[in-house]
Amino acid sequence: MAISKSTEENNKEFVVHVRADYDYRFICDMRDELFEQIKACYFHLMNDNLPVYGVPGKLAAHATSKNDKKANVDKIPPETYHLRGEDLYEPLSDTQADAQAS
Repeated sequence: MAISKSTEENNKEFVVHVRADYDYRFICDMRDELFEQIKACYFHLMNDNLPVYGVPGKLAAHATSKNDKKANVDKIPPETYHLRGEDLYEPLSDTQADAQAS
């Protein structure tokens, strides 16, 4: 449902926020390249931009753990951390999507 990344310099940590499940935390030296591919796949499947959040520092406070999920708690960064500049794609209208599928 979203991805978050640390905005701390040289911190390649990121979180994949999963709807109706706990989140996954990763570290990847090629994080920016990976994000481009994830965002493209998400757009292709969902016809929408995958929300990307930029979090200063460590991401643990913004990642839903297994225990959080058991307690029905979802942790996602506040909307003020949403990086609108990461929205690269213009969603297709229903008419455009139908024409492209033909």
